[in-house]
Amino acid sequence: MLKRIILRSLLGIIFVVTSIVLIFVVANWQDQALRPEVQASLDWKAPQHIEDDNGYLILLGINAKNGFDPLSVGKRKLELDLIRYERQPNSSEYESEEESFKKSDDEVCEYAKTMNCVDFYISRSLEREQEIIESRRVLSEHLNLILTSKDFTEIAPPFIAASIPPYSALVHAMEIERMRAIRLIANGQSEQGMAALMKIAAFSQRWLENSTFLISHMIALSAVQRDLRIIDELLQRFPNLNNQYAAIKTWLEGFSEKKMSIGRALNFESRISLRIMHDLRLESGDPQNSWLQGFLFNLLNRPNAGLNLAYDWQQIWSALANQSGRDYLLKKNEVKAKQEALLGFGFSNIYLRDPVTKVLLDVSTPGYEAYIEKHIDTFAQIHLFATKMELLVGKVPLSAIPQAVQDLAKRYPNPYDGKPVGWDAKKNQLFIQLFQESNQRYQKSKDLRLDVSSSSAVET
Repeated sequence: MLKRIILRSLLGIIFVVTSIVLIFVVANWQDQALRPEVQASLDWKAPQHIEDDNGYLILLGINAKNGFDPLSVGKRKLELDLIRYERQPNSSEYESEEESFKKSDDEVCEYAKTMNCVDFYISRSLEREQEIIESRRVLSEHLNLILTSKDFTEIAPPFIAASIPPYSALVHAMEIERMRAIRLIANGQSEQGMAALMKIAAFSQRWLENSTFLISHMIALSAVQRDLRIIDELLQRFPNLNNQYAAIKTWLEGFSEKKMSIGRALNFESRISLRIMHDLRLESGDPQNSWLQGFLFNLLNRPNAGLNLAYDWQQIWSALANQSGRDYLLKKNEVKAKQEALLGFGFSNIYLRDPVTKVLLDVSTPGYEAYIEKHIDTFAQIHLFATKMELLVGKVPLSAIPQAVQDLAKRYPNPYDGKPVGWDAKKNQLFIQLFQESNQRYQKSKDLRLDVSSSSAVET
């Protein structure tokens, strides 16, 4: 009797397990056709011809040792990445042509910890400043090649193992140039100093417009935030820079939310995600894997359907990133519902259809709200500073600023609500509330304020 009970129990368990497996098999039996837009996203090809006059190649080689050509080093690094992407055998060995980048804590201003970076640079001894400049001479020479290059087009294969460009060296070199420009202005050479500073600011702008990778876009945003802060601090300290208002306004007018959308960077993230899914499919057939691993993966996974799903998942974020700040706030709460609709029926991260792909997407794919909001925050900062510049250029009386701010909202609104930026009459400050902290603002404050001093505006 006991044996019969045990036997029936075992048979019952086998029946239940078999039934569950059959349900999964039937649900994942018929694959989808790979959609054309998904295939196009997978079919990334390197440019047929890469121009030498591309600052990005020099960026890749910016850490080249003294005596080595940064352009040649950068081209070599890109070539190796492309070989790895195409899974071609690579047995070439070459001597390291780069030196590791290290910086001392006191070389440049720590924006989040320093109330005024212009004061920080001016108060430092000339001897220490010259030591820093000399120690970074080669890095500065390489930066100048980037600044004077005809083009700056980022080129990298969309796979997770691609080399990350040495952005830290680039950011440091740019800050050294800001430091030098500030010293020139402090020494009375305002024309020369502002020309040097605006050269850096113009590159930050070009970099942001041409950024293709998410990490590049975010660092370019940081560079723009630094430029805005340094220029504002200089205007506060040196009122005689009013003859530079036209150049600053021209630079501000070069910003475009449409041309500098973060959507392009998120589309590149989508390519990387698709490549991961594609490579996972290839690796399932790796002879080093057990036959059971490969069998279960192919049994419970529809390759084309998984790629279509991964594409749609990423497009939720790309579409959201292309919205205005106001529409972003209205639609960001829809993301979770759209993702759940794509995941379909499931319980506790177990899904009936395409379970492997869905678990990977739901567990490992990050949310991009913070990135999008940092992007919008930067344009809020641009609008706030542009509003201030309009007040300064127009010599608007303090008593007339509230109305002027209302009028300027047509051109420079708060991106999140379309309303005018704030005006604090007691402190004579323009202000705006941001959504994300930033290392480029003192104490990472979300409450951004700009002084409109009585020496700049007209008292009435």
